[in-house]
This record gives sequence, C-alpha cells and structure tokens, in this order.
Amino acid sequence: MKLFIFCVITSYIILPNLYYRKFSKKIIKRIPSKEKVVALTFDDGPDPRYTLELLNVLKKNNVKCTFFVLAESAQKYPNIIKQIQKDGHYIGLHSLKHMNAIFRPPNKTKEDFSKSVRIMNELNLKIRFFRPPWGIFNLVTFHCAKTNNLKVVLWSIHAMDWSRLVSEDYIKNKLINKVRPGDIILLHDGRGAKACPLKTINALKNVLPKLKQDGYKFVMINEISSNASKVNFLNCTQ
Repeated sequence: MKLFIFCVITSYIILPNLYYRKFSKKIIKRIPSKEKVVALTFDDGPDPRYTLELLNVLKKNNVKCTFFVLAESAQKYPNIIKQIQKDGHYIGLHSLKHMNAIFRPPNKTKEDFSKSVRIMNELNLKIRFFRPPWGIFNLVTFHCAKTNNLKVVLWSIHAMDWSRLVSEDYIKNKLINKVRPGDIILLHDGRGAKACPLKTINALKNVLPKLKQDGYKFVMINEISSNASKVNFLNCTQ
C-alpha cells in the first residue's frame, strides 16, 4: 500500500513538476533576448484593495505589464478587469480560485479549466496564457492548458512579495539588484499575507523609475512570439 501511494504521488505530482519546471522547453520562463527587456507580471488579482492603486503606479511610470487573474475574482470585479484593459495591460489566467494542483484530481483540474475559460469568455477576454498557482503542476495540468489553447508561463525572478516576512526594502533591492535582461518578474496584486501587495506597490514606486533609468524596457507576455524565439519590441515601454 505504501509503495502504491508513493508511486501515485511520484507520477501525479513529483515527476510532472520536475519535468515542466526544469526541463520542458514548452514552458515560457524567460524572454529570449539579451537586450534590456523584462516582463512584469502580477498574480492573484484582481483585488479592489490593491489592483487599482497598482494601475495608477504603472500609468505614472508608463509601464505595461501582464496580469494573471483568478477567474472567480475577475467575475466578481469586472470593472477592475475593464480598467486593466483600458490602461493597455494584458490579461492571462491564473486558475479558477488559486487551488493547488497537488490537491486537484484529474476531473477537478479539467473542470477548473473549463469554468475558468467560460468565465473569461463571458468577460470578453480571449485568454492565451496560463500560470499555475505556485507554479505547481499535476500530471494533467499541462494537458488541460494545451487542450484549452493556453501557453504556460512561469518566471525567472520572484521577490517573494506574498510573505509577511518580506519587507518593502527587500522587494525593492531584489528587483533593482537582481533583475537581468530577459527576466520574467513575478509579483502579486492580491492574496498573500495581510496587506502584502501594498509593500509591492510602494516598492515599485522606486523600482520602476530606477529600472527605466538603467535602460530597461517592459514587454507584456503576449509580445513574446509564439515560438518563444524572438520578441516584438514595437510596443515596449521605456
């Protein structure tokens, strides 16, 4: 029995995560460019406590980014989704309601994707990209994404901004000192420990001008070509 459980856990959770996070070339983890280009991405919204304030900071700095939204939150706050679109940002899918793939059996994983895509369609959002919560896969996650014509996006740098143990200065210093050309940056505009997104927003007030001063340009995930071999720089913000 123990051997059976071990085999199930290994095949359903451990091996898929090892393969897709470390080896698969079908997962977008970086921008294929040596130029000073980065993609700023936000997970876990929309959240009325934080997303609108974040949008103001992005607008002030003329920076466009990608929001990986939770479908149920998008359904609950359609006006915020409209504002994200109005401001020229791109929207991807982050799951139905931030459930860990480890605890979702195949039928529930498939159901979550179906419900999410239906909600996105009802909001007139044509979703092309998906980021799994915590970047975790189960055996059928990638298959369900592919079935729904979604490309999977992870990240190359993460400021751990969801944690109550991470300070505003840590986020600021991590992004200013560690960002490199081609990075996909993971941040959050919802969830996490109490008021954590406010630390992110305040850090960005310093980070964005500094990165732009250092010559970095910002692209959205949809500006990375379908074969992930080149980037469309026409709409980069700088």
